[in-house]
Amino acid sequence: MADYCLIGKRLNYSYSKVVHEKLGYPYDLVEVPEGELASFVRSRRYKGYNVTIPYKSAVIEFLSEISPEAKALGVVNLVIDEGGKLCGYNMDIRGMEYALDKAGVSLFGKKVLILGSGNTSNTAHYLAEERGAAKIIKISRSGEDRYDNISRHYDADFIINTTPVGTFPANEDCLIDLSLFPRLIGVQEVIYNPFKTRLVLMAEERGLRVATGLDMLVGQAAYTAEKFTGKLPSKERVDEIVREILAEERNIVLVGMPSCGKSSVGLALATSLSRPFADTDKEIEKMRGASIPEIFAREGEEAFRLYEEEAIAELSKKHGIVIATGGGAIKRARNCLNLKENGVIVYLKRDLASLSDEGRPLSQGGNIERLYKERAPLYEKAADFTVSNDGSIADAVFEIERKAREI
Repeated sequence: MADYCLIGKRLNYSYSKVVHEKLGYPYDLVEVPEGELASFVRSRRYKGYNVTIPYKSAVIEFLSEISPEAKALGVVNLVIDEGGKLCGYNMDIRGMEYALDKAGVSLFGKKVLILGSGNTSNTAHYLAEERGAAKIIKISRSGEDRYDNISRHYDADFIINTTPVGTFPANEDCLIDLSLFPRLIGVQEVIYNPFKTRLVLMAEERGLRVATGLDMLVGQAAYTAEKFTGKLPSKERVDEIVREILAEERNIVLVGMPSCGKSSVGLALATSLSRPFADTDKEIEKMRGASIPEIFAREGEEAFRLYEEEAIAELSKKHGIVIATGGGAIKRARNCLNLKENGVIVYLKRDLASLSDEGRPLSQGGNIERLYKERAPLYEKAADFTVSNDGSIADAVFEIERKAREI
């Protein structure tokens, strides 16, 4: 029976159980309906518990003591029974700090923009002050500093997103365009579903430093574990847990030319990893009730590409699956972004002489070589790594598994 848990109203999205059990103790997820917080607290069922929406402020009235950070922010996300007294702490600050340190970011003397005006923005403001930021600006939808005039802060050095914009299922949403900030050195994201929001992907494209929501989540769990067990997990173990979660939960996405073996290798890979397998062409055929050649003949390539975009957008929101894409999927920037948000992209490469045009409308009529020359640079740009499929399927699967573990 667990001594520790997370409480909140809806917890089906939470990774907290996974993270804490990797830290070495049983951990429950307890959904507490509104109106039942008081009875939960008074039950004293757990020695300690984390607190999430909507109870981070409401729980304070039941506590005997709260830490200086929690008092300053009016937010508690950890409650511990200490000798019969319920004591509250704010571990979000330490989690945010851990993510910053892991990204190698110093806020000292920097101009920091904080997106949002809620409790998490107050946490970010507290940390930025603690870290010696020279100027801290909160951006919101109203007031003096807004999203519609954010460009006047073009000289910002660092941006912290504390809003839920970009969270599953609205993964493609983003509040700002990072190209407005030429001096930017990095961003911090508090969202961990998806693993990479549009904000994070924009930052990575520019080569900026990124403090991720997953790093923040695991970091704050480590400092919580210290309160639970009396021992702070090593930084090496915390980093390892982040890698483990990504290895277990990230999608593996295969891109490459038609007939390069994405479906065959993808299915074998999914079997080897005990994961679900999805083929975007099969998803489209299921959606439209027609084969890919029939869709091309009846509606044309543009209609097919729109169906493909929607299929990829939905599959990309999932976690821990293997996805085989159509040969032209990488031609659209939206597809590449969606596939990257929760996935590792693998360019499955096969010798041009081994490719076939059978059942592939755009490859027929001697077009394979032209398509190969056109698309190869796009595959290489989109992919995290390349694997050859000129040998056996088993060899390709082994190599994908090996390389995916290293990212």
